[in-house]
Amino acid sequence: MSEDLPQGKQDISELLSVKLGIGDVMQLQDFSSSKDQYYVKLIGYLNKKSVLVSHPMLGEKLVFVKKGESYLVRGFSGTKTYEFTANVINVCLTPYPYLHLSFPAQVTTVNMRDALRIKLKLVCSVKAKSAAAPITASIVDMSPSGVLIQSKFELGQLGEEVEVSFRLPVDDEVVLFTMPSLIRNVGSEIEQSNGEKLIQRGMQFLKMEGNERLALQNYIYKQMAGN
Repeated sequence: MSEDLPQGKQDISELLSVKLGIGDVMQLQDFSSSKDQYYVKLIGYLNKKSVLVSHPMLGEKLVFVKKGESYLVRGFSGTKTYEFTANVINVCLTPYPYLHLSFPAQVTTVNMRDALRIKLKLVCSVKAKSAAAPITASIVDMSPSGVLIQSKFELGQLGEEVEVSFRLPVDDEVVLFTMPSLIRNVGSEIEQSNGEKLIQRGMQFLKMEGNERLALQNYIYKQMAGN
């Protein structure tokens, strides 16, 4: 089992139990001394045959990959992270570049409590349904299911529905996320060194579309696995 998986109880599972999604981002790490890491997307898989992923890239160029080369493959699905070792069965360049990886006999998984979560400092806006204008705030904690937000201004009351908007870099593009959310937690006020107080609110995302959910999960995974 790898020590690089996020902390939590590790289990041995089959790949099919992980419920992979086509288009999910995976990390490939080679076994060289530098442990080079590349990000690819899942194209598909056939049980006990192979796992198809996009060809690793460095900028606009294909990474040189040899048939038989081994990689440590990492990813996550929902609240479960996974990793397994796979060999390159074949390198295909037509009709587009992709790899056939060996189908793993088993994968190491970790169930993460309250989903995967990262710390960050991200400007956002929060707009209540009854408000005329959005409020400027900061996201300090993010998971695929919600965010923890701080602001000098009142953000709403427990159980109130609001709209949270923020921008994230996804696949080399800056994407605007506008997320219907529910205030699930009212935190204590935080007093800063200048005497100003920050209000905290925990927000749960509502009615997430498939593409939005996938893009957000991929961003969080890259932050966790790439650092």
